[in-house]
This record gives sequence, C-alpha cells and structure tokens, in this order.
Amino acid sequence: MYDYSHLADLADACREFYESSLDQRNGKTLDTRRNLANWIHKFHRECGTLTPEVEQAIEKLREDNCLLLMTAHQPNLFAYSGVLRKATLNHVLAKTLSERLSVPVVNFFGLADQDFTDDRWVKSALLPDIERRNAALELRIQLPERIMLNKTPKPSAMMLNNWKQDIQNWIHRKTKSIAQLSGVQMDESEYFDNLRTFWSIATDSNEKAENCADFNAFVISQIINDTWEYDTLFCRFSECQQIFKREFSLLIDRFWEYSEAVREVEKSTIEDGGVHSDEHLTIPVWYHCGCGSKARLTAAHAEQGIMGHGDCLLCGKQYEIDFSPKSGVWSDLTRISARALAMPLVFFRGLAVSCYVGGAGGRQYLHQTKYVADQMRIAFAPVAIWRPHDRYFGLSQLEALLTLRKLTGGFDQSQRRAAQAGLRDRLAAIHARIDELETRKKKITDSIGERTEKISQIRDLAKQQDTTRREKDFAVLARQLGLLENSERVLTMYPCIIDYAVNFGLRDVSEQWEASLKTIGDLRSDATLRSALDQQLSLLGLAGFDGGPQA
Repeated sequence: MYDYSHLADLADACREFYESSLDQRNGKTLDTRRNLANWIHKFHRECGTLTPEVEQAIEKLREDNCLLLMTAHQPNLFAYSGVLRKATLNHVLAKTLSERLSVPVVNFFGLADQDFTDDRWVKSALLPDIERRNAALELRIQLPERIMLNKTPKPSAMMLNNWKQDIQNWIHRKTKSIAQLSGVQMDESEYFDNLRTFWSIATDSNEKAENCADFNAFVISQIINDTWEYDTLFCRFSECQQIFKREFSLLIDRFWEYSEAVREVEKSTIEDGGVHSDEHLTIPVWYHCGCGSKARLTAAHAEQGIMGHGDCLLCGKQYEIDFSPKSGVWSDLTRISARALAMPLVFFRGLAVSCYVGGAGGRQYLHQTKYVADQMRIAFAPVAIWRPHDRYFGLSQLEALLTLRKLTGGFDQSQRRAAQAGLRDRLAAIHARIDELETRKKKITDSIGERTEKISQIRDLAKQQDTTRREKDFAVLARQLGLLENSERVLTMYPCIIDYAVNFGLRDVSEQWEASLKTIGDLRSDATLRSALDQQLSLLGLAGFDGGPQA
C-alpha cells in the first residue's frame, strides 16, 4: 500500500490510479468537490492565506478532470517537521503529475480539528536541549482532557510572550555553550532574526484565531501558503464533514459488512496496535456532545436500521442515536465526525482522491483501513509516507556533538557507549558505598541504645556519605552521564518546526526538502540539510566532519 521508496514510483502509482478511476466518477463527486471548495475558501479567508496561488487551486478543484492529492493531520502546536513536510511531498508530487498528465492537480490538507486534546502534540512542542531533562525544552499549553481541540481557548498573549522569551533564552544559552566548547564566539543575530520572522506568524495567527485548533492550523497554513507560497488547500474537518452525507450513509447502510471486515482486522493485527479490540461493534462515527466532548457509540440492530448507544466520554451523558435513513441525524452532520478507521473511506470515496500522504503514527490504521476498503470494494488511493530523519547542524545538535567530543574525545558512537558504560560503573560503585552506609544508619536506628549516641553515629555516617559523594565527584559524574545520554536524544529527536525556523529560516527549509525530493527522490533514507553553521565547521574544530550529526 505504501511500499513506495521513490518519488517516481509514487507518481506512477498515482497516475495509474487516477486513469483507472476516471470512468467511476459522476456528477456527485464534482458536487462534493465544489462544496469542499467553498469551505476551503472560508478557511483561507479567515486565516489570511487566500493567496493568488490558493485562489487558482480552488478554481482547479472545481474542474471535472482535476486530480486530487490529500493529506491530513491534527493541528498540532508548532507542528514537528513530519506534519509540514507532507505538504512538501504533495507539492512536488503535484508538479510531477501535472507535467505527466497535463491535467489540473490540487493538494488538499484536511485539519482534524475535532480530535481530542488528549494527544500530546496538539498542546506540546519540543526543542532539543542537552541541558534539560529528557533533552528537550517543552513549550506547552494547558488544555482540558477529553475535549475537542476546536472547543478549547487559544493561547493568551502572556503565554505567547513567555514562549518567545523561553526560545530567546534557549538561543542565547546554545550560542554561549557552543562558544565555550569550541572557543569560537557565536553571532546570535541571524538566529534572533529568524525567530522574529517566525514569531510574526505566531502572533498574527493568534490574533485571527477563535480557538486553539485555529491557532495551530493558522500557523501551519501561513508557513505553507504565505512563506513557502504553496497552493495547498486547507479545510477544517469540522466544517467540510457535512458534505459527505452520501459516504457516511453508505457506511451505516453497510455497517454489518463493515463490522465483519473490521473484526477480521482486529484478529489479524491484535498485537500491532491500531483499532480497539471491539471496534467492529462501534459505529464508524463519533457523536458530539454539547459539553464539547464526544460519545463512542456501540451499534445495535433496529427495526429501521442501526441504533447507536454510548456515553459522552467527559460528562457521561447517555445517547441513543437513530441512524435509520429518515433519522434527524442526517439533517445535521455537524454533530458527527468520522472515526480514524472511517476517515479515509469517507474522504477517498467522496472526493475521488488519487493519493494520500500519511504519517508514521497512522501507519497501522492505514493498513487496517485498506483491508476494510478492499473487503467492501471501495477504491483506496495509493498511500505514501515520507518521514526521514533530517540530519543537520543546528545550535542544539552542534552543542550535543561538541559535548560528546569533550567527554569522549571524539564523535564515534562506540566511544560514547564506552564512556557511558564507564560512568555507570563508577556511579554504581559510589551508590554501593552510599547504600552500605545507609544500611548501617538503619541498623543503628533500629538498635537498642542511648538516643544521643545513636544520633551521633548516624550523623557520622551521613558525613561519610557526603564525603564519598564529594571525593568521588558523584555530581560531576552524574551530570556527565546525563549529558552523554541527552546527546543521543538530541541527535535523534524530531523537533518542532521552530528548530528549523531558527536554524535555517523557514523558506530555506522547504527549498531543501524540495531539492531532496527532486534530485534524490528517496522517500525512506535520512535527509541531509545544510545550515549556516556548516560554513563554520573548521572554525569550530569540526573540519572534515561532514554530513550532519548522526546518532
């Protein structure tokens, strides 16, 4: 399904799928696309990204022979690279297909703004930082649990300012540390200029947003549509879902067929994650509660069709929803949204999608959905995943490498592992001595004797523990071990887009991603990016070290 290792193979699969599905289209598909175009126009007008390129793409979407590429994601807080590079892959793929087929090609990016706030990445963004716990500076917004993201407030002006100050301090600490480790004075001005450019997007998005989902989505759209000048079309799932009555009805009408296919998926992938063990009993849509949360509905036979029974996951309100053809639920589709397994079935069929760019986190769901689609004889578009690890010299990555060299004498990972093992052995010996003294303290506490004498003996043993820590450099060794462990975490982390914005400038990011796709085309291998720091490697004592940091 997504065994495409090269852009050319993916383009071939998309072209073949598009050509084979042309005779299956009808006027309803075009009507659905035109309705989608209206909701897309609304989003871009509100976001401030109704650029000429976007307006032209909206008109292409209204054309009968348009080839549609799709991706989707939750609107994450300062999304990590994997979210934004989906748009880059579709952008390059669209140009390739347009040249081959001489037909209009459009990229659609669906925003899952009704997903729960429980997902970490809709409210948390990470910047690599070797000095912090788990090697990350975390930017975080507090959100209530089990609430849809579009029902939660956007960040306050104070929160935005605090985040900005945290990032500014991070830049200053990283440049200062690199200077201390290398002996070369670092110029901070370019990094602060890059941050100012990015932060103007954040502040403008926040001014225009009505809720947290929109803030996150507007940041993504402004980067992709304004800075990168892509013609990617964005739309909220909460708005466009109501155009898919026909597709939702199909799933409900054929629910027991759908249920059997899902049951088979559950049995075959029980140890691999994905759907719940009782997903086959679940109506393929969420029902939205007035409290801002959702209810998961269990299906039951009814005289006129299917009934769904379930409780709101937040307030506990009980629902009994009639999904029969003449039910009122079909007159107000704003109260339902597709579950993860059903989303591709609804959107692929309703829009005649010719390719879907997925993410690594949804790999299992896509496998399972493909099986269900095949069993129900629903056409399933080619799916690609492009999530390489970007190797580059950013401030934190360079600091991690210089720290590694300082503590081990080089950059080789075998040196790091040997140094870590040595430090763990030394720390274990210190811990053993401290534990031995602690055991003696406990024995004295539990023994029979004069209280004053016992206190004196315990204090003496405590002093021996302190002396052991001090003379054996316990704190220094522990910090060195923590830095070595964090150096690996920094070099393997998938950071949020702010790390790219600060180290490259946003425009340069997309240009390098595009160049990698156009010149190499490999969708599986790591990508090597060039930052401003590459020009200073010899000054920083890294002459001859090429190819970016490796873990």
